[in-house]
Formats: sequence, C-alpha cells, structure tokens
Amino acid sequence: MLPLLRCSVYLLSLLSLLSFGPATPLFEDIYRQETDTQLVLGNQRLRLTIDRQTGRWLSLLADGGTFRGELLTTSPTSVTTNTGSPTVDFSAANAYMAATFGTTYLRHAYAVDHDRRGATLRVTVGTGPFDKATGRYAYELTTTYRLMPGAAQLERQAQVLRNTADAASAQQRQHFDGFRFEVPGVRMGETHECRFTVPGPFWSNTLVRPGTPYDSLARTKKSFHTAPDLGFGLLMLTNLANRHTLASYVETAGEVAYTSTLEGNGKTVTMRHDDKRAYYLLPGQAIESDVHHLDLADSPATAMEHYRQLLNQTMPLDPKTPAWVREQVILEVYPKYYKGGLAELSARLPFYKSVGFTMLYLMPHWDGGYSPLDLYKVNPAFGKPEELKALVKTAHGLGMKVIFDMVIHGFNVESNVPKERPDLFVRKEDGRLGMHPTWGSITPDWANPAYQQYMIDLVLHDQREYGNDGYRVDAAAFKGAGWNPNIPYPAYRDGSAAPDLLKKMLAAMRQKNPDAVMLSEVFGPVFLNVCNFGHDNQTEAIALLQRRMAVGTYTAEDYKQHLLGVYSLLPTGANRVFFARNHDTSWFDKFDGYDGRFMAIEAVHALFGIPEVFAGDPDHPFTPDDDQGKTYSLYKSLFAFRKQAPELISGAVQLGDVSSSNPQVFSGMRSLSGKSSLILANFSDQPQTTTITLPGNTVARSLTDVYTGFAVMTKPTAKTLTITLKPFQVLGGRI
Repeated sequence: MLPLLRCSVYLLSLLSLLSFGPATPLFEDIYRQETDTQLVLGNQRLRLTIDRQTGRWLSLLADGGTFRGELLTTSPTSVTTNTGSPTVDFSAANAYMAATFGTTYLRHAYAVDHDRRGATLRVTVGTGPFDKATGRYAYELTTTYRLMPGAAQLERQAQVLRNTADAASAQQRQHFDGFRFEVPGVRMGETHECRFTVPGPFWSNTLVRPGTPYDSLARTKKSFHTAPDLGFGLLMLTNLANRHTLASYVETAGEVAYTSTLEGNGKTVTMRHDDKRAYYLLPGQAIESDVHHLDLADSPATAMEHYRQLLNQTMPLDPKTPAWVREQVILEVYPKYYKGGLAELSARLPFYKSVGFTMLYLMPHWDGGYSPLDLYKVNPAFGKPEELKALVKTAHGLGMKVIFDMVIHGFNVESNVPKERPDLFVRKEDGRLGMHPTWGSITPDWANPAYQQYMIDLVLHDQREYGNDGYRVDAAAFKGAGWNPNIPYPAYRDGSAAPDLLKKMLAAMRQKNPDAVMLSEVFGPVFLNVCNFGHDNQTEAIALLQRRMAVGTYTAEDYKQHLLGVYSLLPTGANRVFFARNHDTSWFDKFDGYDGRFMAIEAVHALFGIPEVFAGDPDHPFTPDDDQGKTYSLYKSLFAFRKQAPELISGAVQLGDVSSSNPQVFSGMRSLSGKSSLILANFSDQPQTTTITLPGNTVARSLTDVYTGFAVMTKPTAKTLTITLKPFQVLGGRI
C-alpha cells in the first residue's frame, strides 16, 4: 500500500485533472488547461499549475512516464490562499516585492516558440504599491514558463516592468538588485528517501557531502559559491529508491553571477537562486532575467551531463590553449620568502627542475603584494628589474615556463595610481572611489575601456621587459555592482566584466607569443572559457578534510565523489589545477605538515589533474625544505611516475568506472588511445584491504608504489582485484 502522502498526491492529481476537463494541444505533446482559478502547462512528463488569482506557482507534478504521481513542489497547500513563498521574485528599492507586497494576476498567454522548440505560458502579475489614481501596480512581473516536447525540463525566465506613476517619478532611478527563483518545499517522494548534492568547490562552512540526507538540511541554510565565476551553481535532489534527480541552476553564460542556496524551514527544503542582474531601473523600463532551468533526469550522472552540455554551448573552452598546459607541474614561489630575493630564487631553479617542476608561478614581485601600490615597479626588497629578467631567462634555459601573478581586484589605498588615473576606477553614487567588498582595495571598473587598455599595456610591458609566459590571475570573482550613475552600461558590468578583460589581455599577449597562457585562481566555468587552466578551490578544503578524515567523518570515497562531481561538470577538455596547500592555506586556516595523508591526497591531485605545489612560507610552518629534502624526494618520485604513462597527463579521467569496496581507498582510472592506468590511494593511517571492480575484463596482476617504486601483487579475478594497501600507500599501474 502506498504511504498516505503518496496516496494523497495521486488523489489530488486525479481530482485536478477531472476538474479541468479536456486538455487543449499546443505543440506535439505539450498541452494547456484552464479553469477560473488555475492555469496549467504540461506535457507527458511534467505538469505545472499556476494560481489564477495570484499568478503564483502552485505545484509541479511529474504526471507521466516513470515520474507518475511524484509530488515535486507545492506552495501553498491550498490553491485559494496566498501563504506560500513566491517562486519568482525580484529586488527593487531594497525589498523583494512579491514577498513584501504579494502578487495579483493580471493576464496570461500561451504560445508556441517561433523556432518550434517548445511552448510557453506567460503569466503577468502586479506587485509593489498599488496606485489607485492610475489603477496600476508599481511593477509588472512577467514569468515565462517553457516546456519542450517529451522532456522533463522546465525553463523559467522573468521580466520586470516599472510603471510610471506621474511625471516626477519618471526621472527617479531605483536600484534593481536582481531576480530570485525558488523551488519551494522541494522533495521527490518521502523526505527520508531524498538526498542533496551540491557539486563543485566549497568553503569550510558550505560543505555538503555528496548524497547528504534531506532531513539533515531541513533546519539549516547554506549559500554556496556564486556561479559561474566561483562555482557551478547546480543544486541536485535525488531519490535514493529510483535515482531520479531534480537539478536546478541558472544560465547566465558568464555575463553575470548568481547565488545558489538551500534553506530549510524545519520540515522541508527550498532551492533558491538569486540572479545578480543589477540595474538602475527607470519608470517605463523593463529588465529581463537569465533563464532558470529545472531538469528531471533519470540519474545524477544524466543531470550533470545535461549541465555540462550547456556549458560546452554557452562557455566553450579557449581553442588556442597550448597542448603543453596539461603536462605542467607548477611550483608556487614568493620572492619575499627567499632571503636573497630574486637572485636566490634563480639559484634554486636547477634544483626545482630536478624535482620535476616545469612551471614557476611567481607570486607578486611588485610593491604592495596582493594590495598593489605599483604593478610596474619591482619591489626593491626582492631585487632589481634586471634580476627578475635574469630569473625568467634562467628558467627558460632550463625548459621551465614562468607565469607572473596578476591582481585586478584593486590598488592599495596608499597607491598613487588612483590619484594619477582616477578614470580607471569604480565611482559610487556620491562620487567617492569604490572599494572592493572583500579586499578593501580601491577597485577598478573592469568594463571601462580605459582600465582594460591600462591592463593590456601592463602585460605587454611585462612581456617586452621580462619575457614571462603568462599570468596567474588573482581574485577575479564577480564583485557586485559599483552603482556609478554615469557609466554607459548596466550597473552590474563594472563588477562582472573580468572575463572580457582577461580575454583582451590574453589576445594582446598572443600577438607576440601565441603560446601565452592564463591560469585563473577562481574556479568557476566562465574563467575556463577565457583562461587556459583553472584552480580548484583547495585553499581551506584539504586542511578541513584531513581533520575530518582523522576522526572518521570523511573518507576517501567522499573525496572521490567530490572530484567526480567536479569532473562531471567541467566543460569537455578543461584543464584543472589541484593543490593541497597554497599561500592562502596558512593565512586563512592551518597547515599541519607533509604527513602521509597529505601526500596521498597530493598523489591523487597529480595523477588526476595538473599539480601545483607551494614552496613554503617561513612565517607559517611547515615548508618542504624542513626535512633535508625528504619531502622534495617524495614529490620527485610522484612526478616521475606521472610521466611514465601519457594517460596520467592527457587521458580521460574515469572516476565513475572504478569502485572500491572499502571507502578508505580512493580508486580511479585514466585512459588514452586504448591504454589505461589504475590508481589506488589509502587515505587511512591503518592498512586497508579492498576489492576493486574494474570495467570490462580488465586485469591488473601487480601495481607499483608511487613513492617507493616497489611492486605490489594483487589477487585478480574477472573484473575485480583484491589488494591490501599500507597506511597512506598510493599504488598505480597499467591495466
């Protein structure tokens, strides 16, 4: 017998269908139905019901196919009340209008797309203060709902029109802060069957393990990285019984950022996306949102593949990325941490080359560091410009690449640049220079052609004077609107045009050096569109996860699922740089040293991505030089192992094709041109025995210890092998 809730869903769905009468076809299997109180847009997979009094979303039912009868969302519980939160809203004059004032239905229209892609229902409501003299609401909010034939996918897009009350108000500008899309009280079946996954990078306080139980989030609120600049923005809800997955995200193509949130009310959880399209809104002006996607897929993997396909279409990778990027082994160094500055660093390069490093990422060499005073001036404490030039020349002579750091978030308040070039910077409404919301620097207007030319001139200067191979770009995450009333573009652009800026800088460098590259510190997919490789967010993550692994609350399998989520969403062919420690780790968290677990994680990073190692910070222990070369010896063995098989550099990452029976053992494969390598890593401080399931009839009779080079025999059978790994041991080999 079905549970009571499930039965009530079937009954409500049946009564709803009976009360509407026959459906009217719109396009292929897409249909419409109406009563005096409700509007319906549906196809054989989905059925959306709108309240005709308020224009609000009442329910989204999966009526057909394998989803029959499953209740996805409902708000409010009674179609005649207005107690539920609005599913589409917008913020103007510092208030969410639909939530504050409610909504009143004005009109609707059904239509078939001009390109016959699908069919839409457009619902317009009035909201904000009501003007009795004109009989109009302050705003009209129109939501367009789109279904495609036979697809369990719903698109939503909103438009806001500000009405003109009188001649005086016609000149009054308002801050319009953006749109909000919600999926309120979302669930698929019973809540105990539901699991949430938020793939991609995380901060310490936003970690949601893949497959987190629904009820554990019902009393919390978590807002994640903005997307697509810092993360993916994708929220996924999966039913454990059938693996069906509801995915929710916004399509901005990198033009602007949005924030994704999970918020519980004690019983249910709401998915929310805040689309940051900030404008000055005049009466009579309309503003359109980005598109919100709801995708009902047959599995999490299918949902993520749909998202990845959208990225491939809207934010394709740079086709001019050199093939050698994937081969790099990056060493991050700060001249400040070498007593002899640039000269001492140059003298160390032959040793670094012998370890296996192929690229030097040079932290700020100019006055002011990450709070720049003058990007053109080499900090005299580090050496002279001639010594910087000599460093690059020495590296090139060793076959190493050199990329400089690049700070675009702003200048130190003591810098002369804002005084000499005030035209480059964000201006507030009162005329003051704008400050970066995170770093407190005097922040430039990224969309300003004058600032873009300033940065182009800078990179050409560096290229001409020093011969560097490119840049690692710091802190380019979208920073919000500056609210300069005099710019000739939307308010959000001065804080979101970093991708355009970087694209122009890279194009300028390539006029002289076609192989010039950019590495993005921030890790959202939009920067993989304009840079050649991008970091994953490991600043605090690994320190946090190591502590959790030590007490048994996080496993190797958990980390594998995290990486699987990242790789499942990255655009095809993207180059991801991984590190377990960088300069920020000790600044924002705590580094506990190069122990066995740390080095096991480093091996996974090196063998499934592009590795980056920090040369150390003497002000914050520990450094790789502390143990008379033992740590660097381990890195040397790891990088040599990576070079033995081309698939470990350029092969397809296959984390989902291999499984370990023991969650303490990380497992994965990489394949290229018919050859595959298997990698196993024990993240535990105890010996671990595991059975590895492999695809096809693959067999591995022995594997090699990545750090010692010793062979380890396995017990293979058809499609499986059983093996015991020592504490923190990493094994790999051809299969």
